[in-house]
Amino acid sequence: MCEVVDQHRLADYLAKRAKWLSWYETGAGESNSLQDQWFSMLLSEMSFRVVREEGAKDPSSMLNVPLVVHLLNSGYFSSQVLATRRLLDSRKGVISLRRLIDDIRNNRDLITREVYVSFDGTAYAPELPEIEIPGLQPAESSFSEWNRSRVRQERFDKLSKVLPENRARDNKIHKSVFSKMDHWINSSGASKLITISHVYLAHAAQQSSISSTIPKGLSFSEVEGIQKAVVQSMRVIYDIVLSSGIYSEVVPMVPLGFFGKVWNGESLIESTTRMNKQWDEMAEERNKWVRDLDNDLFT
Repeated sequence: MCEVVDQHRLADYLAKRAKWLSWYETGAGESNSLQDQWFSMLLSEMSFRVVREEGAKDPSSMLNVPLVVHLLNSGYFSSQVLATRRLLDSRKGVISLRRLIDDIRNNRDLITREVYVSFDGTAYAPELPEIEIPGLQPAESSFSEWNRSRVRQERFDKLSKVLPENRARDNKIHKSVFSKMDHWINSSGASKLITISHVYLAHAAQQSSISSTIPKGLSFSEVEGIQKAVVQSMRVIYDIVLSSGIYSEVVPMVPLGFFGKVWNGESLIESTTRMNKQWDEMAEERNKWVRDLDNDLFT
């Protein structure tokens, strides 16, 4: 028995959901997936900071050669600008976080409560078993159908801003959910970075047309603010709105040997250890950005 009454709506939602999921995962058919864009943005920024910190510890290091410093600085700035512009590109025919949010907002009518809870066959309102049946998951188990339905119902209460006693199958996600993601992005400083990119990177602006109020630098805190808004919005979409079940830490595992070989002398061993330690510290800090996502979204 199908739990969703409106079968036409369910079919349309499943088709849209498949498209939205294909935009995220690496290897899901899209070469410019959101996951690829995000990892590239993060890898460039964290790598730059690790190398910059290591160069500061040894003035004689080749990392301080002016040519190397120039290449590192210009590459860092360009990569963050390009990643931000790509992720927030709203044009049709591109894969971007901005387009994803807008597309789901425009198709909000497809994600009713019954579709949200039962799109994969999960019971809409299962009865709580009175006894534990051999071979079946206990009701309180996170894998049981009863518990899965309960969690989705309660989460949709928050998404729809509907009290449990007023639940209805045709409840929809409240517009404030999308407004919250808009606020994260708009207040992150991303628009300022894109403005800077128009003047200094994408176009060769005349000196007379460059406003004196436009900063030329890009602080680490500003970059982190943009990244946090991006990854929080992305995880809201895939973890909460689409219930994708895709697990991903904010920071991917660093490739083995990423900071060089460790067999060429004691100093190199120490350098590699330091760089790995700094990477791990930054990764832990960034992984915290999505640890309390429900609270960040609904408060």
